[in-house]
Amino acid sequence: MDSSKTLRYYICLIWINLFFFSAHALQYEDMSFSELENTIVHTEKHINSIGRANSIMITEALLDVSEKFNTNQQHYLKGSLYNLLGKIYFTSKDYKEALENYKIADLFVKELKGFPELAIDINNNIALVYLDGFNKPGRALKRINYIYKNSEDLNEYSQHVLELNLANIYIKTKHYDRAFRILKRCQKYFDNNSQYTAKLITTYTSLGEYYNRNSQYGTAIKHFEQAASIAEKNELFRLAMVVYQKYENLLIEIGRQDKAYAILKKYTKHHQTALEIEKLEANRFKNQLIVSEEKKTIETQKAQQSKTISIFTLSLLLLCLILFCFFIYNHKKTKVLGESLALRNKELKVSKEKSDRLAAVKTKFISTVSHELRTPLYGVIGLSSILMERIKDEENHNFIKLMKFSADHLLNLINDVLQVTKMESYEICLDKSVCNIKNLADDIKNSFEYQADKNGNTLHLNVDDNIPEMLIGDTVRLSQIFINLISNANKFTRNGNIWLNFKEPVIIDDTVQITFEVKDDGRGIPTEKQEIIFEKFSQASATDHITGTGLGLNIVQKLVNLHGGDIKVKSIPEQGATFYFTIPFKIHELKEKKEEITIETTPENYIPLKNNKASTILIVEDNKINQIVTQNILKGKGYRSEIADDGLIAVNMVKQKNYDLILMDLNMPNMDGMESTRIIREFNLDIPIIALTASDTKDTIEEILHPDSGFCDYMRKPFKKEEFFQKIDSQIHTAISKAS
Repeated sequence: MDSSKTLRYYICLIWINLFFFSAHALQYEDMSFSELENTIVHTEKHINSIGRANSIMITEALLDVSEKFNTNQQHYLKGSLYNLLGKIYFTSKDYKEALENYKIADLFVKELKGFPELAIDINNNIALVYLDGFNKPGRALKRINYIYKNSEDLNEYSQHVLELNLANIYIKTKHYDRAFRILKRCQKYFDNNSQYTAKLITTYTSLGEYYNRNSQYGTAIKHFEQAASIAEKNELFRLAMVVYQKYENLLIEIGRQDKAYAILKKYTKHHQTALEIEKLEANRFKNQLIVSEEKKTIETQKAQQSKTISIFTLSLLLLCLILFCFFIYNHKKTKVLGESLALRNKELKVSKEKSDRLAAVKTKFISTVSHELRTPLYGVIGLSSILMERIKDEENHNFIKLMKFSADHLLNLINDVLQVTKMESYEICLDKSVCNIKNLADDIKNSFEYQADKNGNTLHLNVDDNIPEMLIGDTVRLSQIFINLISNANKFTRNGNIWLNFKEPVIIDDTVQITFEVKDDGRGIPTEKQEIIFEKFSQASATDHITGTGLGLNIVQKLVNLHGGDIKVKSIPEQGATFYFTIPFKIHELKEKKEEITIETTPENYIPLKNNKASTILIVEDNKINQIVTQNILKGKGYRSEIADDGLIAVNMVKQKNYDLILMDLNMPNMDGMESTRIIREFNLDIPIIALTASDTKDTIEEILHPDSGFCDYMRKPFKKEEFFQKIDSQIHTAISKAS
């Protein structure tokens, strides 16, 4: 089949399927859930016959129809459909679009309970994109490990499919012995299960690649020929084309051009055969369409003929009447309405331009203030952390501990003040880390003792002994809740008492619900103000403007809601006020046991981390204090580090020396972190680069996370040391996987 015939065939096929899709689009509306599932499976099996454009159109139509089902069914259908879109783009080698659709599918599946096969398929597909599309075996390995970690009962087939992908990752990362052991297991399993012929072909092809990489060319040729033979026997011509393409590359590599030409002829033959089969499939669809349309025409022809004349006449009369009335009304109002609309359009245009300018100024202001406030706070928090580790005498250590606690609280206040206008529009995520709830209560009490003494108040702390000691929670957000409430109580109480009570724990399995209470015997809150006390800028008295911004209780309410609780207030004027709420927590001890079991059952496919002392990290930072802080934090964990004062210096240093990881600040003179990272990626694709930024605007984060930015991850300054080292260890682990 020459190129002109092929072109005419594809044009004809596109028109046939466009007609098929248009005629049947309305039929999807009446499909049941199971019928839609079957349609998705059918479309996936015939992607090559239907064509990319028509497959996408059908999938998007099914996405619209899925809205009529319940939430769980919607998530399953949308997860399946976005997974199908990813496969369509992957087939046409549009890897970027494929990855985006797989990730959307993954988000829907995470909302589901059950359907583990779909979740495994999606994550497996993501691994394939990273491996075959972007040549990033390290990221592909992360996805495979994610499936093992989050899938409790993998069936035999899924287990071997994952192992087959893992073997291909090990081949690319030159772990040939591991790849060979896995491939042999897969060969045995798929040989004994004839229904998985395609996977058996892939296994033999991977074995051929393994022997090719080990210069065992004769054995490699034997396995490629075995894979091609199985594909031809089962008429899997597309898979045969893949095998012959790799077989041809091997022959050219070893100088066997004569045999390579023969293999190329076989490849061309299978390509023509695949096109003919797909052409027959398209004709079958066309015949089905003709039969369906004939039946539909016969059933509706009589009814349509009897209704056409009466409907047309009635519609025409009604239309004439409407047009006549509209003409009379429009004649009177057109001139006035036109002038009014013209004036209104001008006003709206001016208002829109003004609004856009104000929005841009606001965004720039928030970004600038955020950066200018967080940058010095990074130095304060970092230096206080270093001093806590170096100064061990109890008195000074407690002072530094309180200083760091206050700095953390100040940072959180800055974050919330800057984001208070954003809290209504997008979710603020909670950190999930291990915290000692009793130590947290002691720290809060100690930090407020001086302030309480100043007003003649006594601060009481009561923690129920039945509350588990170690919980999973966000200590900074919890601290902000209690600090705001205690601060309010202290403002409106003189020579009295303030109670911070942690009580009434209810333990169910690995979860505990704790009731928190902040109580005082101060002046109380007027009854008419209790309903509005949590609104922004609201205060209990007209004279309270000197006591605060009026944002504290509003932020507290949002943070309590974010934890899954609901804050309430009880108060009698002149007899004090009580704020109380209940929050659920995961118990850390139970989680640790679960993690131990997970570690014991994890398959042997992890690569051990390098010794910290053998790792050298490049710190790209223009602020001298931040340089000192970051370098000392790394030094405390045994890492070596070097400093680059700006992005231009960093580029030259990376060209001259190999580093294990780069910590890249964004705002620097001469050359910023974004430009520096793009230049480094032109000659080094493997070194992990983590962005450090004091900005939290949406545009900045999206720019960092863009696939073309070159960054592997990011951290917002000031950062927590646990998160800092966790991300560094993770990226160095990935770099080892690639380098190996």
